[in-house]
Amino acid sequence: MLRTSWLVLATLAMSAAPATAQKTDVVTIQNGDAITGEIKRLDRGRLEYGTDDMGTLQIEWTKVQRLVSVWYFEVEQRSGQRYYGTLLDEAEAGTLIVALPPRRDTLLLRSIVRITPIEAGFWHRLNGYVDVGFSYAKANNATDLTASWRANYRGRKWGGSLSGKAYFQNQEGVDATSSNSVELSLQRYLGEQRWALGIFTSAEQNEEQSLALRGRFGAGIGRTMVQTNSSILSLNAGISISSERHSEESVDPGVEAQDTATVNIEGFVKFEWAIFRFDTPELDVLTSINAYPGITELGRVVSDAELRVQYEIVKDFFLGFNVTADLDTRPPSTDTTTDPTKLDFRTEVTVGWSF
Repeated sequence: MLRTSWLVLATLAMSAAPATAQKTDVVTIQNGDAITGEIKRLDRGRLEYGTDDMGTLQIEWTKVQRLVSVWYFEVEQRSGQRYYGTLLDEAEAGTLIVALPPRRDTLLLRSIVRITPIEAGFWHRLNGYVDVGFSYAKANNATDLTASWRANYRGRKWGGSLSGKAYFQNQEGVDATSSNSVELSLQRYLGEQRWALGIFTSAEQNEEQSLALRGRFGAGIGRTMVQTNSSILSLNAGISISSERHSEESVDPGVEAQDTATVNIEGFVKFEWAIFRFDTPELDVLTSINAYPGITELGRVVSDAELRVQYEIVKDFFLGFNVTADLDTRPPSTDTTTDPTKLDFRTEVTVGWSF
């Protein structure tokens, strides 16, 4: 209740201020230089800082010694604890004083993982990437096209993400094949800690596994196990329901393929580990594993995994290497003359952009 009152006071103070914040913040870096500008945000170990003369700077958080501002911010520590207020100039090097009278909190800079202006809009709370890959071989007239994307939003109480993948292959003398997926998730943070309730919905298609369409909806609970300025590890678990159609190919050439539809109840476990480094060259590694053990179909496990490694080549543009895999331990038989494909695996070289 007390924190809510502080937020109301902060909101009133912000409404009385000019609509466009002046660049009056001051950041002091390790060599003692003090730079006047505007704090845009701190996220994933990088302080985004606007200046009049040098444009927007990306400052590695470990190189920051002091940070001062008369504006109001939300400051989050590794533990998930959040503080609200202005950033006082009384702080010693390596610390940050967050003040909203009558409360004053002194925090170690190394314990802080996120700083967001109170008035920050949707776009300032958004980050993500887009990757694209293409290859062509003249010898067999083979074309491969891949794309993947992800956008993450993190507000004070709610968060969400939208992600997708697309793959298309065409080769002379061979039927074209494709694989596509998209997922939307929404989280409601629990208090000021790292727990969250969440829901998600997804759709996917994979011709290699004769999967015409799989739609899935799930709900569960998650926890950010680790969040530092160099890595984030999260774990989610719950229950989901899926509806899937597989294309049944007939051994009789004169008979058209048929679709079979099933509805399944599954559990799910989602693991994600992101590692990032901002020294040149900038490095970004993402590992994710999603597993859906069957409940109505015991013994069957559907899962997917991805390893994404990105190196910065110029500002915000990356050269990447991706490995993806889709596994179904008990796929419906699509051809009575062959075993169904259980594992679809591919590697990609991509060019990407992060935001």
